[in-house]
Amino acid sequence: MVNTVIPMPVHEAPDPAGLIFLLGCGIIVLGFMIWWLVSSDRRRDPAMPLIFVGTFLSAILIEPIFDNTLLYWYPVDNPYGLYQAFNRTIPWFVPVGYSWFFGGTAYLVYLAFRAGVSVAGVWKLYAGVVLVDWLAVSIAEWMELSAFYGPQPFKFFGASPLWFSFCDAAGAFVLGAALLGLMPRLTGSRKLLLILLPTFTYGATLGAVTAPISLALNSGWSTLVVWLAGTATIGLCCIAVAVIASLVSIVNQDRRAQ
Repeated sequence: MVNTVIPMPVHEAPDPAGLIFLLGCGIIVLGFMIWWLVSSDRRRDPAMPLIFVGTFLSAILIEPIFDNTLLYWYPVDNPYGLYQAFNRTIPWFVPVGYSWFFGGTAYLVYLAFRAGVSVAGVWKLYAGVVLVDWLAVSIAEWMELSAFYGPQPFKFFGASPLWFSFCDAAGAFVLGAALLGLMPRLTGSRKLLLILLPTFTYGATLGAVTAPISLALNSGWSTLVVWLAGTATIGLCCIAVAVIASLVSIVNQDRRAQ
């Protein structure tokens, strides 16, 4: 049987680009924490830091798995590497980046849901999150810190493929929707469940929506089929957001009726 799994390229870790990117992610996380500390939400939702811890943990548990299935490389010998798994050296900026993107973004999405955003507003918010993720992952590629490889569809300008940002944004929206349903019900020590929640939501979301493109990238299928698979992945992400938008609308209607 012909092996259709594409080997990961080997690149040197650029320096000081890795440190600069890590510091940038850390500054964003710090900015989120300062904003939360001075906002009224510190008293209303005092467990937000647990979401950051949870997204940090989810990166450690999930990242190497999807890096293999979605064909994503990091430099093997990396001075800023955190650990190695599945032949991937995961840099520190990955879990820190998860914290601000999946933690911070999901929290902002949750606040928008809680405030009663419209269905049209949900889609505008989703488009914005897709753009932010595409820019963040593309910057890592342009700095040669990491990149997608293989026959990636929707990959332009040497940047991150667009299909992936639809997936990442969908993961943040699923976590935001989960927070909308759970936050009022998690009291006391039950809030510690927020540490595990991002692993469930992100792992389940990415595992589901990337199934078409993951199969196509690792099966030696034709370019046309790979692009169709990428389109199917984007479609699954949009279906997930459409369901979330409907649920948020129902929740908001119920609140206004009370």
